[in-house]
Amino acid sequence: DLRQLREQATESLFSAGAGPLGRLAAASKLLPVGVVASIAERVFGPVLSARIATLIEPDRAVQMAAKLPTPFVTDIACELDPRRAHEVIARIPARQVAEVAELLVERGECVTMGRFVGHLDPAATKAAVAAMDDHCLLQVAFVLESKDSFRDVFDLLSDERLKSVIETAAADGLWPETLDLLTNLADDQREHVIEIAAACD
Repeated sequence: DLRQLREQATESLFSAGAGPLGRLAAASKLLPVGVVASIAERVFGPVLSARIATLIEPDRAVQMAAKLPTPFVTDIACELDPRRAHEVIARIPARQVAEVAELLVERGECVTMGRFVGHLDPAATKAAVAAMDDHCLLQVAFVLESKDSFRDVFDLLSDERLKSVIETAAADGLWPETLDLLTNLADDQREHVIEIAAACD
């Protein structure tokens, strides 16, 4: 219900002012990418930049993101609707995804990261997972909008990492998150986690 409410609110916010924002996006084609990136950071700010990013040609949006400082790109990520920006997100290099993920972890933005899972390419997903500590990984898995999408993330985790995640769940009392995660894994994945857990203290 909360997810549906957020989606409705996001739809309303992104639809409002679509005309003027569309004209701004069209006008940005007339300027060099570096100039547009500078205007985005110094004038528009992260909220407006997130709105316009969904209206710009994906490859150009990625070029702009490459010229922006990581903290500002992270601010934009917090305001972005991944459903509308899927083509942009899928093109962001893994290195930049990892840098943004590190800052999101520092800020405790688990919900933001959970919304992006399923929109990243495999290399970027692997980089993002590597940037998360075990506590954050469990929290992100817990708030995923598409729970089945974690099955692909699971396949990126080594047995050593899974053991560490289980130990973190025990130490931090994150069993609700862990059990929720287990219910959304494939049968063979769930059995594998149980085998690892059985071997732990």
